[in-house]
Amino acid sequence: MLDPKYIPLFLGGFVVWMAFIVGVGFFGSRGKREGEKFLTGGSDMSLFLIFCTLGATIIGTGSSIGAIGDGFNHGWGGAIFGLGSALGLLMLVSFVPIRSKNFITMSEEAQYYYGGDRRVRQLMGLMMFVIEIVWIGNHVNGGSKYLSYVLGIDPAWCKLITVCGFGAYVFVGGYVAVVKADVIQFCAIIGGFTFIAVKALPLAGGYSAIADTFAAAGKPGAMGFYGLGSYGVLAAVALVFSTVMGVLGTPTYRTRIYTSRDEKVARRAFLGQSGMMFLWSFVTAVIGMSAYAIMVKNGHTLESGDYAFSYMATNVLGPAIGLMFLICGMSATMSSGGSDAISGVTILLTDVIPSVTGKRIPEKRYALASRIALVVALAIAFVITLFVGDVIAYIQKVVGSLLPGVGVTMLLGRFWRRATWQGAYASILSGTVFGVAVLCVPPFAEWVKLTFGGPAIPSTALAFAAGVIVSLATPRQTATEDERLAAVMSAREGIK
Repeated sequence: MLDPKYIPLFLGGFVVWMAFIVGVGFFGSRGKREGEKFLTGGSDMSLFLIFCTLGATIIGTGSSIGAIGDGFNHGWGGAIFGLGSALGLLMLVSFVPIRSKNFITMSEEAQYYYGGDRRVRQLMGLMMFVIEIVWIGNHVNGGSKYLSYVLGIDPAWCKLITVCGFGAYVFVGGYVAVVKADVIQFCAIIGGFTFIAVKALPLAGGYSAIADTFAAAGKPGAMGFYGLGSYGVLAAVALVFSTVMGVLGTPTYRTRIYTSRDEKVARRAFLGQSGMMFLWSFVTAVIGMSAYAIMVKNGHTLESGDYAFSYMATNVLGPAIGLMFLICGMSATMSSGGSDAISGVTILLTDVIPSVTGKRIPEKRYALASRIALVVALAIAFVITLFVGDVIAYIQKVVGSLLPGVGVTMLLGRFWRRATWQGAYASILSGTVFGVAVLCVPPFAEWVKLTFGGPAIPSTALAFAAGVIVSLATPRQTATEDERLAAVMSAREGIK
């Protein structure tokens, strides 16, 4: 916790920053707060906007807290998460041609791949909504780490403040508000984190001093290739797998494809951010390992590596500047949280509700229904976070358990024409059942961790095998491209 005399400085700065972000969202979304535009922004976003919102979202909680925490614990192991994120974005480039179909959600895309079958859309819609709730929870959990370190209050209150923070600008302006706010927050994230990395390395005594500190702690492997000597090869592969499948299976990133002005804009944005994320991964590692060396040098201790960035901001830069950059860290979690929140609402209103009721929500009621759905989604995510602590553990365990089945389904549908709707169900259900077993049966989860480094690898393999076997055992899909597209649009309108 900070010296109490500096807490008002942080709270004041945080309130002013959030008011600014909400203002940007409100005024930037004028003319696009009603109807379907509340959810899509008109699907006409420029390269600059898509690049920035994609960057703010992918950096997010996993990079700003989890990866820095891994750098704190495992040196260059802090770059592993960024590597997985970069690979995931690079793989998504192969899905960019779907922009020409004018889809709104990932569930529509999946329905198209699998013969236009409504059953795929229904199951995917439900899974996508659950996945977005999981991701929102991750960002709430991450943001609370900053507040908890600064304020020293109950984590539950910190989580409530966080969820209200990023929920505010989504509520007032929808998707466009998220994108415009992301532009501001992306600039703050890049500037703030880079400044800390540049300052941190010499304050830690230079690279050799950091290496000596890790060696003295019995972790010389932390300074080797991706810190594998400390992190462990199997654990590193498992994290990369869970991160890649997380990117492939999360609707938020695909929303950037659907809302880009055209394919060219989407392709350039994803390629650019993939390269940037690869380079950015080393920035987070440097901050984390420097934080560890400085902590040891000063004789301090941290409860968790998740507090490494907060420690750096408040102990390296001094109170005023440090607290400003804590706000930048909060921006990383809130930008991702806002993006996942609007994606979750879009899926609920355009996929889940029409599938259940057989009717589309009237255009004039979209904005109101979206805001109600937003409050419900944030409330559910908040409750989930009350039972979860560590950020990277959350990503590896929860995300690594639930997303591989969905990611495999999208890959098979995109690249294998023999894939059938029954195969899609087999991939999703087998991966999900395996993931639920990992989450609910501790002895099984421990065995999976010791054997595979986490659930992502076995879950992916099981989902892939199930999808291929069941597809080969069931009739080929015969619908033409036009028929599949027509089926998707009919389902969007709630037509039986």
